[in-house]
Amino acid sequence: MASNFFKKRWQKITFYVTLSAIVIISILGCLLNFYWSPILADKIRATVLSSTDSLYSVNFSNAELRVLRGRIVIENIELKPNMAVYNRRKKHNLAPNSLYDLQIKRLVIDHVHPLQLYYKNLDINQIIISSPTLRVDYEQNRDQDTVINIKFPYQVISKVLKSAHVKSIVLSDVKFKYVDHSINKPYSFAIDDLNFNATEFLLDSVSQYDKSRFLFSKDVGVQLNNYEATTDDNNYHYKINSLSFSTQSSQLNVTGMSFASVKTPEEFFKTSKADCFSAKLDSLQLNNFDFKSYSKYHKIHGSKLTLSHGGFHVFDNPAPNDTLSDRASHFPQFLLANFKTDVKIDTIHTNKINIAYTEYSKLSEQSGTVSFTSTSGYIFNVTNNKAALSKNHMATAQLESFLMNYGKLNVQLALNLTDANASFTYKGHMNPMDLRKVNPVAAPLGMVKIASGKLNSLDFDMRADKTQARGNVRILYNDLKISVLKRGDENTLKKMGILSLLANALVIKRNNPTYDGAPPRSFRVNYARKKTQSIFTYMWKSLFSGIKSSAGYDASTEQTVKQKMNDFQQGKAERAAKKALRKQHRAERRQRRELNRQEKELKKQQQQQIPVN
Repeated sequence: MASNFFKKRWQKITFYVTLSAIVIISILGCLLNFYWSPILADKIRATVLSSTDSLYSVNFSNAELRVLRGRIVIENIELKPNMAVYNRRKKHNLAPNSLYDLQIKRLVIDHVHPLQLYYKNLDINQIIISSPTLRVDYEQNRDQDTVINIKFPYQVISKVLKSAHVKSIVLSDVKFKYVDHSINKPYSFAIDDLNFNATEFLLDSVSQYDKSRFLFSKDVGVQLNNYEATTDDNNYHYKINSLSFSTQSSQLNVTGMSFASVKTPEEFFKTSKADCFSAKLDSLQLNNFDFKSYSKYHKIHGSKLTLSHGGFHVFDNPAPNDTLSDRASHFPQFLLANFKTDVKIDTIHTNKINIAYTEYSKLSEQSGTVSFTSTSGYIFNVTNNKAALSKNHMATAQLESFLMNYGKLNVQLALNLTDANASFTYKGHMNPMDLRKVNPVAAPLGMVKIASGKLNSLDFDMRADKTQARGNVRILYNDLKISVLKRGDENTLKKMGILSLLANALVIKRNNPTYDGAPPRSFRVNYARKKTQSIFTYMWKSLFSGIKSSAGYDASTEQTVKQKMNDFQQGKAERAAKKALRKQHRAERRQRRELNRQEKELKKQQQQQIPVN
């Protein structure tokens, strides 16, 4: 075949010319690679120093320019901060908040277009960064951009390039460690298997001012899968199935998130005075997340946060060894105000979230749980941002839920975010339900079991602060009967028959309104908060006091019933003592009779043994 091909002279000439061209180009390519690779390495080092004003330096083991393939390969890159420069800037309030320490095993710049480079336009198809290790140290040096002596990146490259364009930048298998030095005790966390990608990177005279771009890219995306860790105090374990973020959509998405104590509530309370929490969410979505503000200044700003299908459970700390601390510091207003991060969320949308609150009663030695299932609605103006608070200092909520999974409840909340007394209001309405459904919480916490009763409606309107709750409660019901309980053996609750009969006959009002045509009763609540009560306990207790009073079981009646219970218990004890004394007397009499009988029997035997003369 080859001999047939070279029969004609022009064919031979074509072959040798082509072969010579390939050899010459290959030799030139090798010479260019050999000649330009050191120049490229020196140029990269000088550019990093110049563009960062000597804050960072870069080193690497090898840099190759492969002209024929349009590829640049750099091995074992290390980007290190210069701490002397950083500390000098810090003294003049010019230091950045974040310092970066980066190691990269291999960086490949693919398909560099040399023709574009001739016209001072750097055009690259793809940059691949393999197995990078990134450490970020954060310190709050300033809370806004410094506008003095800013050197834009385009100013650095403009002397040699008109533009730099990269279609795709991929960072895979990133090992990331973050250390926050802005708090008293530095906080850190580490993530493996993090992936980044950026598209349409463009740096030119126009794009340098384009605020729609992040790091001069049209879109920067982050993906994280199967992340889990434990908090620094080893109290909680948290897990995320997946997290993704896109700067183009400004949307943060999290799925399969859980946060739970590593201990049981009983074990948790042995070492902590705080309440115990657990949370689980199928999905979390934050729209218009300002990632620039977060990355620079730790500000969490967004327009709408959606929480879908999950649960939130609070276990109230009985705090047996702490009766002096005021747990008002755990109110949402104070927690938000004392949160170190600047937060501004316009709207929080809850979609079918189950909320539960569990409290332990020393009287019953049992725990009771009140639940609000399928909670949906909106919370507005959740913020501790000073500028936002100057415009609107009220956070409001409109929620719909189901009490104990049965009674439909609509609630409106309003919290003053700047009031030192943590003033807030809560009002709502509940639809009809069977009152026996509240026994899982009424029995252990109120020592009362509802034997029968139907709720027709419940309305409340309360104004409160950290010391006092005042307002109106009106509950319409019929056929109410209760059983008064006492603690029995083996952690059980037993019915007190006589007192239950007394309560139903003389205390409890069976119906509201009554059947005699009288108007419905309502009760004015004036409830003083105990310092050990959390906001959940506070709201529940204040409402429960109004509900009990509307049913005829007000404070004075409760005191009377307690006195009768004490009298009954005292009388029972006296009766038991008298009964025991009578039993003892009977036993003594039986013993004396037995002794007398034995004496008579002995005498009879003795008489029978005397011989007859």
